[in-house]
Amino acid sequence: MAFELNIFHPSKRVPWGGASANADLVLVGTDWSAAAFSMSFAATQGGTAIADIQLANAAAGSQGISASYDASYVHPETGAVVGATTIRPQIDEASLEALVWGSDPTANLVLHYDLLVTPVGGVQQVFCYGTFTIQPGIGD
Repeated sequence: MAFELNIFHPSKRVPWGGASANADLVLVGTDWSAAAFSMSFAATQGGTAIADIQLANAAAGSQGISASYDASYVHPETGAVVGATTIRPQIDEASLEALVWGSDPTANLVLHYDLLVTPVGGVQQVFCYGTFTIQPGIGD
């Protein structure tokens, strides 16, 4: 079942996600390491929205979405070994800086997103959705 996750990113001057692990999503008990992922970010919602940023499966460390399964993952509440998939999206700094900011460059930019997943042998589904708010930041 899809869940709403509103994301706040403190600056367009730094990448989001990736090796920092600050955007990791952990799915306990399921192996989605070979699933197909698609994550779209757009200023408006709906069928006519044009994605400002589009992420798809990519190698870890590259812009896109990587996923890895850890069979020895320990459930944080029960202590049982259950395995888990870590879904790791990444948007590079250059992509964030290239976004059209609007008439007020000091205002936050709010995009809408959804993360779609198609597990091997399964059907495409919405995993999560929400807003992605980016602060302009100060500079490098």
